[in-house]
Amino acid sequence: MTLEQAAIPIFANHQTFHPRFGWIKKAHDAAVTDPNAFNRKSAPVRLGVGKNMVEAIRFWAMATKVVARRPHPERPRLSVYTPTHIGRALLDDRVGLDPYIEDLATLWILHWLALAERTVLPVWYLTFNDFGAVEFTYDELLRYCVGEIAATTWSQPMASSVQKDVDCLLRMYSRRETTGRQTIDDLIDSPFRELELIRPSPGRDRSRFRFVRGKKRTLPAAAITYACLDYLARKGQGTHTISLTRLAVDPGSPGMIMKITEQDIADAIEESTNAVTDLRIVRPAGSRQLAVNAAPELVALAVLLARHQDRRPDAHHLSEIDVAGPASTAPALSDHELHCAINKADKQQKDDAA
Repeated sequence: MTLEQAAIPIFANHQTFHPRFGWIKKAHDAAVTDPNAFNRKSAPVRLGVGKNMVEAIRFWAMATKVVARRPHPERPRLSVYTPTHIGRALLDDRVGLDPYIEDLATLWILHWLALAERTVLPVWYLTFNDFGAVEFTYDELLRYCVGEIAATTWSQPMASSVQKDVDCLLRMYSRRETTGRQTIDDLIDSPFRELELIRPSPGRDRSRFRFVRGKKRTLPAAAITYACLDYLARKGQGTHTISLTRLAVDPGSPGMIMKITEQDIADAIEESTNAVTDLRIVRPAGSRQLAVNAAPELVALAVLLARHQDRRPDAHHLSEIDVAGPASTAPALSDHELHCAINKADKQQKDDAA
């Protein structure tokens, strides 16, 4: 899969802010209560941040695919925002499996969703999928991304926009060393640093970084297996097998986005078979393959339910929610439900102003 097939050419829409703890949940909840939440003048007060941060919060919710943008039913030029099916399944206060992102598996799934096709993070996609270096500097990564984007048929972004994306990516996954005074933006942690995907390289040169490849203490088997099943579900209806080699090395695969090996994937799937049926590894002609006996979307749901059975033992109602495949990132509200939600929120706004 090429960059142009996998990504949408959006650059620097994060307003230079990497995601903060609580932002993705905050955006999801705002979209639940009011599809117009991000359009209202009161948004900074409601979200407790500055205007630019409102745009950043909205962007990261859409980038991780827990919130979807769609046209206003009565004013098509105006966009409104609603939770997606996977956003609801993970973060909804009433039915969600992990509303406050207390489980690192959820954070890994959000990382996966952010980079899975069609991602709005082309610089992130290039970095995790195509950039071949294990150890690198900011300048080396920037030059690579600028060159790859220049080779596309896209309208070319400003160089400063790509620069902002590279800077944001490194702050998102690993704190950057700065030569001047650190700002509060540098000091506030991003939850994605907990994944330990990118670290400063050992030694004196603090401007160098390295990818952490292979097994990670923060990466549960359920998150790997979910990503594999989501990847399989996106390959088309009726597909029930995929080779572990493809899951490890294909562009946009779990192996590339999570920086893990084929053996790591095999170990995770084997562990998941202890909790989930309809999932196994087969070896036709000696080649290891992931095989499912049911739709991969349903098996992915079983993996999530098994992961959270102690936290949410009553989560059987999620059987009606798509948690994997293309449908999982579609809006969770029907047109009628959206219309009702907008009317209810508008009435509440008028009542509050009265």
